[in-house]
Amino acid sequence: MRATLIFTAMACWLLSSVAGAKRNELVMATTFSPEATAYLISRWQGQPQSVVIRTLNRTSASLEQLLDSTGSDNVDLVLTSSPMLLQHLQQHQRLANYEGAPEQSQRLVPEPIRNTAVAVAISGFGLLINRTNLAEKRLPLPDDWDDLTDARYQGALLMSSPSRSDTSHLMVESLLQQRGWQSGWQTMLSAAGNLITISSRSFGVADKVKSGLGSVGPIIDNYANLLLDDPHLAFHYFPQAAASPTYIAVTSNSHYPAEARRFIQFLLSPQGQRVLADTSTGKYPVVPLPADSPRFAQQQKLLQRPPLNYSLILQRQRLVQKLFDTAISFRLSQLKDAWKALHGAESRLKRPLPEIRALLTAIPVTQAQSEDPQYLKQFAARSESEQQVMEWQLFFQQQQRKAIKALEELK
Repeated sequence: MRATLIFTAMACWLLSSVAGAKRNELVMATTFSPEATAYLISRWQGQPQSVVIRTLNRTSASLEQLLDSTGSDNVDLVLTSSPMLLQHLQQHQRLANYEGAPEQSQRLVPEPIRNTAVAVAISGFGLLINRTNLAEKRLPLPDDWDDLTDARYQGALLMSSPSRSDTSHLMVESLLQQRGWQSGWQTMLSAAGNLITISSRSFGVADKVKSGLGSVGPIIDNYANLLLDDPHLAFHYFPQAAASPTYIAVTSNSHYPAEARRFIQFLLSPQGQRVLADTSTGKYPVVPLPADSPRFAQQQKLLQRPPLNYSLILQRQRLVQKLFDTAISFRLSQLKDAWKALHGAESRLKRPLPEIRALLTAIPVTQAQSEDPQYLKQFAARSESEQQVMEWQLFFQQQQRKAIKALEELK
């Protein structure tokens, strides 16, 4: 009997010790790289009575799977720039409501996720450039998407796919919304002819450009800004760069929601916003910087840009992902060959070939279809979308064959 009592007491002590240890730790699932969150967490943990934050750094798709599973009970916070991820989690009742966030923060949050997500920082999109690499190739520094379509940048470009990176998805959507569906895809397909490869992660683009495996890559600024102490690198915002908020949310099954909310309150506090204003985070705060700050002008540009249509982004998310991969990712080798042949012909003839360009930049989805809820419904069902993707594959193969035939017939 005594042994039983001792065993029971020891078991209770162990359980209380585990619970106590857990109370000293918050788990934050995030789509950002460890480097992108390290400084922010280090400053938080310097606060009185702060708790340790452990991060789970994964892709958006991986976090969806994790947080949809029964094994997600130990995750307290989600930090991401992906409204698509938060929309999914909210629809599956994985996020707790958050009340009391300041207006200047919440006006940056898309309406569909405003009850659960809080905007704590903003970023913008642009081009990370390896200046030394471009100088060796005697190429000028590009400024915008149009520059990336120039034949001189063949074999110099890197980017990620919207299906692999939600920040890349937002960047592609920014182009499509600013230029229009047809024109945006024409630009994207023209630039794709200059790609080296499709990176599996957005921050992988930054790493490859830094190491010289590519010369330039479209990317979100918070990955680029962390690398700019390297004199070989430069970052240029797209002239019409849209603001991309960084969101944070408390999970509905967090064991320590009070501590999780206290971390969010720190991020929104004047001190937390000063931390986010530091270039070590690679981001900008949501509170306006002082006018004499060297980062004030760019922050104002981002804050004053018209917001993206997030309702449309969320509605056609699967369409854009599948169309990009079908048009570019899965046929990149053939695509590059076709554009190389076209660039060579235009150089030889010393004139543009718009009819052949039109063949290589045509897409099988109209703008009206891209905004039609009935058309978009099919991408929620795997069987229906697979049939659609097969039709797209045939379309792009036919277009490429027509283009190659036309090139072969040139004198």
